[in-house]
Amino acid sequence: MAPRRLLAVWAHPDDEAFGPVGTMRLAHDQGWQTAILTATQGDAGQSAKADLSPGQTLGEVREAELRAACAVLGVDHLQVWRYPDGGLQDIPQDELRSRVLDVMLDWQPHVVITFGLDGITGHPDHIAISAATRHAFAQLQSEPAIQLRRLYYVTVRPGRQIENRMGAAPPPAAPTSVVDVSRYEAVKRGALACHASQKDEWEPLLADHDWLTVDRFFRALPPTEPGTPIEMTILHE
Repeated sequence: MAPRRLLAVWAHPDDEAFGPVGTMRLAHDQGWQTAILTATQGDAGQSAKADLSPGQTLGEVREAELRAACAVLGVDHLQVWRYPDGGLQDIPQDELRSRVLDVMLDWQPHVVITFGLDGITGHPDHIAISAATRHAFAQLQSEPAIQLRRLYYVTVRPGRQIENRMGAAPPPAAPTSVVDVSRYEAVKRGALACHASQKDEWEPLLADHDWLTVDRFFRALPPTEPGTPIEMTILHE
């Protein structure tokens, strides 16, 4: 049987490390093929910690950090676009949707992960790539398919307060899947450590044991029926 495939779609380098690291590595360890699509190089991120060589850009540093993190996660395929960091919401939505759809058609994922409508932090880039992924996935599902595919939004534990939240996005969706990834805590720490230039962003979160050891998702498509029990995995055979 052909391997199962998981695709995660993010806006910036380090989104993958802040996100469901344990599930990504678990998929790899269970024989799934895994891919990450990142829409920007993160060139507008923090630079105080970045050790830039003459002529080197922050975007180049952050892409290298992303590639190092993907190695920690065992990611089989990484694609990095170079849209402007902070400018995804200004890209025509049809363009983003079409490009994400092309990746899906090429990769043929069984499971897709991205941000929810809230973008977790309300970041406009997160919300833009979420919308593009959702619309691309819906279009993919309208095509003849041999197997059922599933789209999940990464989310947080109910009631968790997000610091430095941006904009007026809706609150994160309540989880439909709660995955114990405590065995991968060291992997998450290792992936985060690859993003040395952004250390001030992730270091304060290392004290949050729940964030390090539990991945939470909301199944967007196909939606779950009311009263459906919480899933303990999203990696269904």
